[in-house]
Amino acid sequence: LFRSPAAERRNRRPRAVAHRVDKSIAVLPFENFSDDKENAYFADGIQDDILTNLSKIGDLKVISRTSVMGYRGKTQSAREIGKALGVSNILEGSVRRAGNQVRVNVQLIDATNDQHVWAEDYDGDLSDVFKIQTDLAIKIATALEAKLSPAEKEHMERKPTDSGEAYLAFERAHELHSSSYEDMARLEQSEQIGRASCRERV
Repeated sequence: LFRSPAAERRNRRPRAVAHRVDKSIAVLPFENFSDDKENAYFADGIQDDILTNLSKIGDLKVISRTSVMGYRGKTQSAREIGKALGVSNILEGSVRRAGNQVRVNVQLIDATNDQHVWAEDYDGDLSDVFKIQTDLAIKIATALEAKLSPAEKEHMERKPTDSGEAYLAFERAHELHSSSYEDMARLEQSEQIGRASCRERV
């Protein structure tokens, strides 16, 4: 039976192309939407803890906190930031705290096309923060098709404390330590520039 070339083309089935998900992500600084602007340290703490949880997943490539802090109050698009950091996914979010009540809003963005993958809102009290962070890390790993071992999952689910006040105290101390470190780094950089400038004048 003779078939024309056109009929042969119609009967050909297209080959399935496997879609490979890039498992790289940057967690940008979270915005502080609290009425009390002093709660900025709390928003930074949430971002840092989520980043740390993601870093525990060996199948993910997670950009360091130092590299992402320069994008606080960003004006660039997710695509531009992704290209600069060498990642295909961006997590951004905001935190609002009033007393013991907390609202965390997050968006996972595909940096290759600036499209939202998903968005979530979490409401709870301070004691729920660890559960929120763990849930987020697991959802991100699932979205990026990253393998999460039982040991990694168990490690993320460990709560360092059940006290919301203890968590706040820890985050505040961590923020003060980080600020001091960053100030020292800026001072050292300034001194290096100054010494280089002096050498050029000689």
